[in-house]
Amino acid sequence: MEQLPIVRSGERVVMRSDGKGGMILGVERIKGREFAASAVCSGYVLDARLLMDVLGSLKMPGSWFQVWCKLSALQNATRSDDQVRVAARGFVKTNQRDLQTQCNLSAASVNEASQFFTHIGWVRTAKRGILQLNPWLTVAGTSGEQQRWQQLWNDAKGPICVIPHPDYPAEWRRAREAEKKAAEAARRKDKIVTLRQRRPGHRASA
Repeated sequence: MEQLPIVRSGERVVMRSDGKGGMILGVERIKGREFAASAVCSGYVLDARLLMDVLGSLKMPGSWFQVWCKLSALQNATRSDDQVRVAARGFVKTNQRDLQTQCNLSAASVNEASQFFTHIGWVRTAKRGILQLNPWLTVAGTSGEQQRWQQLWNDAKGPICVIPHPDYPAEWRRAREAEKKAAEAARRKDKIVTLRQRRPGHRASA
């Protein structure tokens, strides 16, 4: 590229793939809306710097970070493959087995990460093998598409996006472990069956 776009006050650079291995740079105005905020950070969540700041603040396993980055990367902003696209724009086609392969992680690691990001409302399952990343958090498309995808999210009763505090992943893990132990204790209790004592039979006299 001979010349980078000039970015003025109130604007930002937007980078998209051209579908041929190259990148297209453009400039758009920042609307300055705050879609999510927490005690430690706030701002326009589509700002990649803010999102990375949130992820960098969370005390979570590196495998979770890998899974989220891969999900974000699977978003496709180009229109060149609309005829062969396996998932509608704004959605991601993948499953846990694919994520295991692409991230080189175990099934347990991918499953835990997927459950956590679903729990905090960063992703939802639209249907089997099709995911939607929260359009208030990350979008690979135009502002008009973002608005449409937000409506789809709301129509599907998608969870509200949460920006967790740094120690929340550990708290969530402890809560899940407590739930598992309680469920296991209940299951074992249900297995205890009191056997009725058999009464000795009367022998017939000779």
